[in-house]
This record gives sequence, structure tokens and C-alpha cells, in this order.
Amino acid sequence: MHRPSRTRSLAIAATAILLAVMASPAEAHEPWDDGSVPPPPPSSPADGYSQNMHLLSTDEHTGGVNSDLAFAGNLVFAGHYGGFRIVDISEPGAPVELADVHCNGPQGDVSVWRDLVFLSVDTPQSTPGCEGSRNVTASTPSAWEGIRVFDVSDPRAPRFLQAIRTDCGSHTHTLVPREDGGTYIYVASYPLSASNIGPDCRAPFEHISVIDVPGGDAEAGLAATVVAEPTIKGIDTFSGASGDFFACHDIQVLTPRKLAAAACLSQGQLWDISNPLAPRVIANIDTPDVDIWHSAAFTHDGKYVTFGDEYFGPAQEPFGAIWTYAVDDPSTPLSHLRIPRAEPSTYHNFNYVPVAGRNILVSSAYGSGTSVVDLTDPRNPKEIAYYDMQSNQWSTYWYNGLIIANDISRGVDVLRFSGRETAGARKLPMLNPQTQTFLLR
Repeated sequence: MHRPSRTRSLAIAATAILLAVMASPAEAHEPWDDGSVPPPPPSSPADGYSQNMHLLSTDEHTGGVNSDLAFAGNLVFAGHYGGFRIVDISEPGAPVELADVHCNGPQGDVSVWRDLVFLSVDTPQSTPGCEGSRNVTASTPSAWEGIRVFDVSDPRAPRFLQAIRTDCGSHTHTLVPREDGGTYIYVASYPLSASNIGPDCRAPFEHISVIDVPGGDAEAGLAATVVAEPTIKGIDTFSGASGDFFACHDIQVLTPRKLAAAACLSQGQLWDISNPLAPRVIANIDTPDVDIWHSAAFTHDGKYVTFGDEYFGPAQEPFGAIWTYAVDDPSTPLSHLRIPRAEPSTYHNFNYVPVAGRNILVSSAYGSGTSVVDLTDPRNPKEIAYYDMQSNQWSTYWYNGLIIANDISRGVDVLRFSGRETAGARKLPMLNPQTQTFLLR
């Protein structure tokens, strides 16, 4: 099937996005949405849920756009367009919000490292601090976008530490931990909007920013700084207001194999990150039927990698699917899977359950809720569970026996999957879904 042009991708993007955020029409979750396309009519009655999926609780957060998630201990760090929340899920059926940090700056991609939280901002703000306002122009002298750093050693009273400006801001970011107790941050951004700032924020762009964080306490957070801007080139480009460019959306790292999987809008890539300050492209993956390469995740044995296609056009096979490849030979997809239900949406943010011998993917699916997919046979994927109450879920991840979703307009959902496929799953002290630091055989 012929792939829609990148220009067409920009034109049709608003339809699905506005469906996802219609509860908050003033906001949009991707910068290529200009709000010019009206939302579609209400969908058909709710598909409901499979018998092996159970909603335990919802910690509501309404009136804005909720985005990505990170986890540490019993705490959920839930990003949103106005900052981030910290929710205690010690009792999964009765979560407790400990803090809601108001610090405007879409899109609120969030990660946690010991006592530090990092927050992505990809829309210019009037000042770097949380007192700033939005809707400023790139020509505003104090305009800022990039990564904000917070001290969360007291989760009931998070403290803003500093803001690190990066070219074109930060749409997403990924932690790359080091053995010395510090971490690098790969900052992914792109020049889709004329309002983005930075001396090199223009087509063809072709780079990421790397931030060095020397530790995990407040002192290290204050010392974090940009140390590299490595060039990343591809074999295809994406069209935006500033011209054709190459840039990445989500990046997942697999540190034991010193690999990264980069969803780079116009194509997927595998990187050798043996030198984390200079990633080297080792595979270009350009499956014609993927419209926008959005997310990526390695299986926990390191053998396979799954990419998500953020498709915004009319429902048609195979667009909007997840695509799986062998890491050692990604030249041809092993399989793809679209959501096999009425009015299917598109897979968005996901991770693999840390269980040996099986590949179980947990994913958000925008208007199709949450989907659980068995990819143990990567050539024969099948959905084995879902929870779809006509919600608009941005992120859904497996974490320590639970499925946690951040619903765009409602808040944090805590679910449980009762199938045997995840029996024996490993429990983790923390999770940044874009950072995988171990292998399971």
C-alpha cells in the first residue's frame, strides 16, 4: 500500500488529535495540529473491556492535557501540559495525589532519576521558571523551551531547580544511565513550528541534544548541562513549516546491548550508543506503510524491537499499527497489528512486560483505550486484553503487576490484567519506559 506523503500527514493529523483532546480544545498534543480541523462526530457505543482487564481506580485530573508517565517505588509521576503530578499508588484501589506541580509547558514528557524529575517543554515560554506564561514568540528576549529539572526528594513538596534550554525545545526525552551514578538525557525535538527557538532550530535540523546530569540529587540537578548535539541523519525526511527536516520523536535505549531504537518521524532507526555522546546509526528502517514513526520498545530478551505508527487518516489497513522487527536483521518487518476492534485508533506509548520467555506489550491506544498484545511469536501478534471505555489514553505501561494509564482528559487509571501470560513478571524499583537497563533470557 502506498504511504501518504509527509505533507498529507500534516494536513490530516488534526482529526485524530482533536478527538483525543476534545475535552481540552485549547490544547493539542502534537505541534503539527493547528486546530483547524473540527473533531469527528461521537463514536459508537463503548466497546467495553475484556474479562481479564479490571479497572481498580482513577485519580482524576481534568481541565488540561495529561501526557506521559514515569515510576519510582509506589509513586507515579504523571506529566501534563501544565506541569506534573505525583500520585501514590501504594493502595492501587485508592491512589493519593501527593503533589500537582504547576509549571506550564507542553507537552510534559516526564522521567525520574533518584531525587530528580525532568520535564520536556516544546512550546516557547516567557521565562524558564514556573512563573512563566505561554503563547510567546521566538523573538521574545526571554523566550525559553527545553528541559526543566525538579528536586522531588520530598514528593509532597517538589522544588524547581533549573531550566536547560535546548534547540527547538524538548518534545520527548530519554535517560541513558551511567555506572558513575549519573545519567545522560537524549532530547528529541524538531522544527515543526515557526515559534520554536534555538540558533539551529530550522530545517534540515538533523540532531539531538545530550544533557549530562552528574548524579541524582539536587546538587547534580543544578549542575546538569548540554554537553553534545550529535548529528543524526536519515534516508528520508519529514515536511514541516520550515521545510524538509530529519528529527526523532521517541527514543528507547537498551543499555546492556548499547543500542537505541529511534522513532524518527520519517523512518525508524537503530543506533549504536557505545559512545553515548555520539550515537551512530546502524540501521535505517523505512517500511512504506508506516506514516509517522512515533514510539519504540525492545523486547526484554533484546531480540526484537517494536515501533508504533501514529497514523491520523481514515481507518485502513495497515496504517496505525505496531510493527515488529528482528534487532539483528530489521530489513523486513516480521509482523504488524492494528487494533482489532470497532473504530480502531492508533497505538501510542507502550512497553513490554518484564517477564522471561514471553513478549507481552502493553499500550495506550488513544480513543481505543488500553491494549495488551501477545508478541511471543513476533510473526503472529494478537490482542489478548483491552479496556476501552471511550477514553483518550496517551500513555499506558506495565509496572509491578499493574497497568497504569494516563488518560488525556480524565487522569491516571490503575488497571489489573488477570491473564496468566504475565505470571512471574519482574518487579522494578523504578521505571522510565524509554530506558531499559536489563535483559531477561
